[in-house]
Amino acid sequence: MRIKKATPFFSQLISLKQKGSIMEHIKEFQKLNIRVKNIQEEHRIDVFIGTLKDNIQHDVRLWEPNSLEKAFTLARKMESKIMTTTKHTTHNYKYGSVVAPSLPQPIRLTPQQLEQKREKGLCYSCDSKYTKGHKCDENKLFYIDCEEEEEKEKERSKEEDIL
Repeated sequence: MRIKKATPFFSQLISLKQKGSIMEHIKEFQKLNIRVKNIQEEHRIDVFIGTLKDNIQHDVRLWEPNSLEKAFTLARKMESKIMTTTKHTTHNYKYGSVVAPSLPQPIRLTPQQLEQKREKGLCYSCDSKYTKGHKCDENKLFYIDCEEEEEKEKERSKEEDIL
């Protein structure tokens, strides 16, 4: 058996990595694939799967596609599944990984601030006048600091223990 020197197209094909969508990647793969000769279908399938993003690659490999067209179809389905799943979460799909969104930092309210808002009849969250059935225009994350109240409670219990 005579081994031929790898063509530049074959080298480009095996070093190809998915950067964008599956459709874009399949087009790039096909441009190189049609220029590479004398490679069995099973090797082309393996090369294609190896060029996919890790999370898609794993799922496509599990299905063991027996044709390049089947591998393309599976890859499109896996990408679609990932995109559908990420639409129902607060994560962003980017370059084969899931990136968590930045969350707002909580606003810390002290007991004094709570008391001031209570005295003025203001909502703790949005500073609007608080009425029954009030709904804030904007959702915020608050942290209510009750540390001073806890310390006073501890002091009272110590005094009661002494008496």
